[in-house]
Amino acid sequence: MRPREDDRMPENTATKSVLVSLPALRFRSVLAAFGLLLSALAVDAVIIGLVIHFVGKEAFTATPWKVLYFGHSGMLLVAVFWIAFFSHGRFRDWGFKAPSEGRYVYWALLFGLGFGIVMTAADYAHNFAAHLPPEHYSLSASNIAGLLTFSGLYAGTVEEILFRGLLVTFLMQRMSGRVRLGSFDLHIAGVIVALLFCVSHVSSFWTESFGAAAGQQVYAFLWGVIYAYWYEKSGSLIPSIIGHNVGNFVEDVLAFAMVWHWS
Repeated sequence: MRPREDDRMPENTATKSVLVSLPALRFRSVLAAFGLLLSALAVDAVIIGLVIHFVGKEAFTATPWKVLYFGHSGMLLVAVFWIAFFSHGRFRDWGFKAPSEGRYVYWALLFGLGFGIVMTAADYAHNFAAHLPPEHYSLSASNIAGLLTFSGLYAGTVEEILFRGLLVTFLMQRMSGRVRLGSFDLHIAGVIVALLFCVSHVSSFWTESFGAAAGQQVYAFLWGVIYAYWYEKSGSLIPSIIGHNVGNFVEDVLAFAMVWHWS
């Protein structure tokens, strides 16, 4: 995915280590992207609410991955619908193709391992301190298989199609401006969507401790920026999908390990 001509760094700013260029920050486009996100999150919430209503909270607690599969499937359908609508069926222009450079796949695998470790430390600091096993990680074969396949194959795939495939591409086509920090160079759309990625996780402040929720906001933003960088430079969703899924998978494996060790 090549940057537009007006997004490239002018020669007289090449020596600056930090530059934020916002020549055409269009707030209507940002609000439209936020609306697209809300449409997907609303479907996710409705589906999850309906599934919990029909299966019961006890079944949800025992096998949460079943409900998560339903909710994310709703988000996927919404994201694919909007991509098809805006792209007129040209899905390749919205990241549905092989990466231009294979090195981003290797970086995604490596960084994904690190992401998983960092997320585990941030999300389960209290568990480590008190030697308490995390909730919702029963060691039944079906729960282990269900959660690991959801986190390692499905969750990151759906979320990257929504956030990077739909929202980043949508904004890149409607606004210019780049953020540069040394050799790091990213379209402003990647940063905006990283903030929207944080917004989508804000409910953790009501379900988790403040420290865990705040830590999640920090790494969600950083990971969102990195995923957008891989997407823009490779032109493909595959590296960000791999990095996202590997990170989730590693965190859940470590969570099951804590349950096994401390139960």
